Amino acid sequence: MEFKYIVILVGLILLTFLLYKEIRRANKARLIWRIFANIITVSCFVLLIVPIKFETHAPQNTDEIILLTEGTNLDSIANLKGKKYALSSLDLKNTKTIHIPDLSYFLKSNPNIRKLNVYGYGLNTAELEQLKGYQITFRPSARPTGIIAANWPAKSKTTELLQVQGTYQNSGNESVKLLLKGLGKTVDSIVIEAKSSKAFSFKTTPKQTGKAVYELITLQKKDTLAKEPVPVQVDDQAPMKVLILASFPDFEYKFLKNWLYENQYPLAFRSQISKNKYAFDFLNTDSTNLNQINTLSLKKFDILIIDEEEFAAISPSERSSIDFAVNNGMGLLIRVSNVKASTTLSGKFSRFESPVLKGKPLSLKEDYFKFSPLPIEQTLFLKSNQSDQPLIVDAYGKTVVNSSINGYGKVLVSTLSSTFNWLLSGQKIDYATYWSKLLANAARKRNDIQAVNIIPQFPAIGQKMRIIADLAESNRISILKIDSISLSPRQNMELPFQWDAFYWPQKSGWDNLALNQTIAPVYIYKKTNWEALKNQQKLDETHQFIKNLNTTEAKNKLTDTVIEEEVSIWWFFTAFLIAAAFLWYEARVLAV
Repeated sequence: MEFKYIVILVGLILLTFLLYKEIRRANKARLIWRIFANIITVSCFVLLIVPIKFETHAPQNTDEIILLTEGTNLDSIANLKGKKYALSSLDLKNTKTIHIPDLSYFLKSNPNIRKLNVYGYGLNTAELEQLKGYQITFRPSARPTGIIAANWPAKSKTTELLQVQGTYQNSGNESVKLLLKGLGKTVDSIVIEAKSSKAFSFKTTPKQTGKAVYELITLQKKDTLAKEPVPVQVDDQAPMKVLILASFPDFEYKFLKNWLYENQYPLAFRSQISKNKYAFDFLNTDSTNLNQINTLSLKKFDILIIDEEEFAAISPSERSSIDFAVNNGMGLLIRVSNVKASTTLSGKFSRFESPVLKGKPLSLKEDYFKFSPLPIEQTLFLKSNQSDQPLIVDAYGKTVVNSSINGYGKVLVSTLSSTFNWLLSGQKIDYATYWSKLLANAARKRNDIQAVNIIPQFPAIGQKMRIIADLAESNRISILKIDSISLSPRQNMELPFQWDAFYWPQKSGWDNLALNQTIAPVYIYKKTNWEALKNQQKLDETHQFIKNLNTTEAKNKLTDTVIEEEVSIWWFFTAFLIAAAFLWYEARVLAV
């Protein structure tokens, strides 16, 4: 027997009992009213449990549906007529929706649907790909509050600066404080005013190696609004072998030599004492013959640092060997101090003089890192061509460090002569960031045997994660495991060196991804991590998808559709209260 029939049967038994008690009562005053009140009370009680449904007819578009997504404002859809659909991952409480387990399957099963009215934050890229050829009307929710953009390097070196950048959208009426916390202490912080959007850039130099999880914490007074994890894999500096050829040992070379030694760089240093006489230093490496620079000796180094005076003083055969080494992948950093070039290679970078620049900050061209001002009079600058990549610029955008590709290698030219002043003034981070950037940009590139890419950016528990592996040449994957679970990779038919596999993570935190003989850490996020950012991405992706659509507006086909609705239970609840109140008042007051 169905539940509703059980409720009705129980109601009838209760009503029979109440009517029997009313008829047998000695006081017959107001008997009709009491019987009527009992009937209303029991009937309304039953109807609160078993609602009354009825059918209405309304003209609707049979080729059009309403699709609700994350962030849907329930008040905005309260008066919408027609069936409402939502993906199964969306939990809309107190809303009559039909859940769709798989959007692609649903659309193929209903070929008459040609238009979707999407509410909320929209869909992600994979879901939008299924909507090509459909008409889409997007009614977005307001921009989410929180971190709506964030970026940081997944891997870092102990000598490199870890920079966490992004944008915070504060839609509230009070200001919030955003801070970066790591290793038990606050690294940096910023205040975002109410009703504003503000970019942030936090910087720190990791001191430990291995896996670490920093946190971006949002505070409003004493309340913690959000904690977003920032996982980073910190490795020791790779043994980048450096060769320095100096025309004379100035302070710039002295401090650079000490910094390279302290940070475990293998370094060979040659300084000219007099004509054809040199002083040598070999730090963190074995000694080698550097009296005559040749192709064989340069093969041992990843980068050569030389000043233009020494570059012009060495023999033509040595310059030819350097040029050959750069063409084959070695990096070259030339320090220049004159407006007129004295060598062919350094002459590729045009120079000019400008009024004295003193006490103005420098910045990284790509990463927008602001250096502390140097107490020097900077008058020499570099002109940039279309084939160049400026690395360091001044406050007005004039280039002081420029780079250009030369064969398989890279040539950098710097007009800064006294970066050691950062160390003298205690700005160790500025000095380390400057030289780490230059060395990493110029050094000989090592081809990785294999590279792994994870999609999406924030793999979460229970959500599909795609692992893409690029192998050297077209070697086969012999082992692909994550969290000790073996995966079955498939090979790309067009790119035979590329393999991919899918995985559904079961727990958050660090996991180990084993690819052949290599093990790499992978961080799995909780579903609630980075919600604002993911919602903002859906908004942007949905807007861009609709902008690129080329579908034409079709005529709406209106048909008479039967819609089943319910009578509001509040009517029955109100009648129940009135009838019950009358019975209580009659028994306690009027019957006395």
